[in-house]
Amino acid sequence: MVIGLLAHHWHQLMPEHPDLGLKLLTYWSAPGRHYHGPEHLAECLDALDVLGSSLRSERLAIWFHDAVHNNQAGEDERHSAALAERELAHAGVGGAERAEVSRLILLTIQHTTTVDDAPGARVCDADLAVLAASRNRYDQSVRQLRAEQPHLDDLSWQQQRRRRVTELLARDPLYLSSVGRERWQASARTNLAAEARQLAATDPANNQA
Repeated sequence: MVIGLLAHHWHQLMPEHPDLGLKLLTYWSAPGRHYHGPEHLAECLDALDVLGSSLRSERLAIWFHDAVHNNQAGEDERHSAALAERELAHAGVGGAERAEVSRLILLTIQHTTTVDDAPGARVCDADLAVLAASRNRYDQSVRQLRAEQPHLDDLSWQQQRRRRVTELLARDPLYLSSVGRERWQASARTNLAAEARQLAATDPANNQA
């Protein structure tokens, strides 16, 4: 069902290039993509709608932003941006728009940009929209992220996740756009704080006699 919906979204975006849409869906549907898969892509596209996005470059950036995913933060985004540059050039997209798509993808490495960069704020916020989801969906997303790193033992995962949650809670603001802050920030902070408490309860350093 999600794949069909995404195919429809792609047709609306670039109807003259259904082959590229199918290629991207193949990337997103690769084995082992428990979180960085079609559901995340669909949620990000929906988030762009909430944020009032109307630019094709923003939607293309979301379509490509996790197209390459090998659990190598930073490198994955850079490879995804390079993929976007190649594929969009082949599809006849102009150089200025390709450069903007690449720029927006690279912003999702740190999810930060300048105060006057509305497109960048929307793309970054869309990528983090799941943080403000219902508690059930938020918890599911954490389990999906865990499943993408089977090489980590539980202690290593908890340490990594604790660092990430602490980092997100320290962001002020958490969302860069005014709509994102108004719609999502309170819920996201509630979810993150609840996870932080759970992680603290399982921290061996906090459970020594």
